[in-house]
Amino acid sequence: MKYDDILYKIGEFGIYQKCIFLLVSTCTLFAPMNVVTQVFTAGETDHWCDVQVWNNCTACQGSELQCEALRQNLSIPINEEGVLDQCNQYDMETVDDCSEVLSQGVWNASNDIIPCDNGWVYDKSQYDSTIISDFDLVCHKQSFPGIAQTVYFSGILVGSVSYGTLSDKLGRRFALFAATIGTGVFGILVTSSNSFLMYTVMRFFLAACAHSTFLMGFVLVSEMVGPSKRVFTGIFIEFFFAFGIMFLAILAYFIRKWRVLQLVTTLPGIMTLLLLPLIPESPRWLISKGRYEEARVIIRRTARINGVELTDQYLEQMEEHDLDTPAQTEKGSSLIQLFRLSSMRWRTCNLLYNWFVQSLLYYGLIFYTGSLGVNIYLGFLISGAVEIIGYTSSIFLIEAIGRKLSLSGLLLLVGLSCLLVMFTHGVVKFVIGMIGKAAISATFGIIFVFTESCSNPSERCNARSLLHDIKNWWNGLSFDFHPRSSMATSSTFSVYRCQHCGCRHYLVATRN
Repeated sequence: MKYDDILYKIGEFGIYQKCIFLLVSTCTLFAPMNVVTQVFTAGETDHWCDVQVWNNCTACQGSELQCEALRQNLSIPINEEGVLDQCNQYDMETVDDCSEVLSQGVWNASNDIIPCDNGWVYDKSQYDSTIISDFDLVCHKQSFPGIAQTVYFSGILVGSVSYGTLSDKLGRRFALFAATIGTGVFGILVTSSNSFLMYTVMRFFLAACAHSTFLMGFVLVSEMVGPSKRVFTGIFIEFFFAFGIMFLAILAYFIRKWRVLQLVTTLPGIMTLLLLPLIPESPRWLISKGRYEEARVIIRRTARINGVELTDQYLEQMEEHDLDTPAQTEKGSSLIQLFRLSSMRWRTCNLLYNWFVQSLLYYGLIFYTGSLGVNIYLGFLISGAVEIIGYTSSIFLIEAIGRKLSLSGLLLLVGLSCLLVMFTHGVVKFVIGMIGKAAISATFGIIFVFTESCSNPSERCNARSLLHDIKNWWNGLSFDFHPRSSMATSSTFSVYRCQHCGCRHYLVATRN
């Protein structure tokens, strides 16, 4: 008797599973906030040299903004693009009395131009503070935010390995609990960072924990529902990822200080620890480890809440005839098994390629939503909303034409959207970009389910970890070099076209 047979009897997605699904989904709600929060905590801010001579000058008559503009024009040179230079200033050492310069309203432009020697002044019209303004990540340090995000993706890689192994060894619930605690601890440490180095290191560990809460929650939910409901739950839990992005946009609009924003996105995650005692271990995992009595307790509870009667004799059959016993799954508990057979090797490599390219464009569209020509807060909110549309459409597409054709068609749509964005502007550009975002979100919903269906319970977290490791490793390496226009290039379309062909020929259609 297989565990799925028990689920058919006690209910594939009864009241108990629905409650667990909502609890686990709530725990994963705050994972996406930590992944993309740097869009706001490292938001682009206009800046210019802080010229010391003006600091105590009170001779300027007019409003504060007028005086500031006058001081900029008198001390900051114009660069080749016709705007105020952000990294250089006029040499003002010979100025003894700023009042004289202000009264004349002119400064000799033939003076030497030198790099900023007293730090920078930052425009606070959009952000009160960011990591850029706090740690002066401008000019020769302008690549540092990208490095920090690269390190963050590397943390996801380490977390996928660590928590994937932890989940397969000690249980899904234990790994989810550990990841949630780690998210809270390192989130607070990020908030208290007093240097860029500390910020980057703490974000590394935060990434290892935060993203793993979503992965562990996904696996736990998928193992507690019946086969006919796994597509629905596997995709619907993605809705909470989109909810997290939308919630972050709203929070960022009202909270313009990066430390406060980081803290607000961390504390609710810590509070979800109160929900974890209500979440059981995966019975499927317990059975695969030979812990039958613990599995029976959870199965009886599920049946009781679902209104189904189970006899002890029925559950006794589980130990004798279950097909997921340790002896039968032990051989498949290694990642090597994903490459042992020729058919599985091709499938695994194809999934690796899918994960890499899909995540590259997905995060590219998220991180550069502001470059699509709309307000960054509104754009981010809409970006999360279209993800819900994408996930919803993937459910119907899978049921209508299967996973294989759905994935191929959506990838083609993403490629076309990226190509068209290059030739459009304004609202049309944003709409086409969001069509691509909806399509790439739908492919994520499908590829998550694909991955689950291509591995057995004992290696499920390891398989997911491997796929996340490779794609996050490449994301990390490519983040600094990911051009803002990459989503609009024909080369991106070619990549997706190739991926479409690969999916069509090598991925198995696991519908029904």
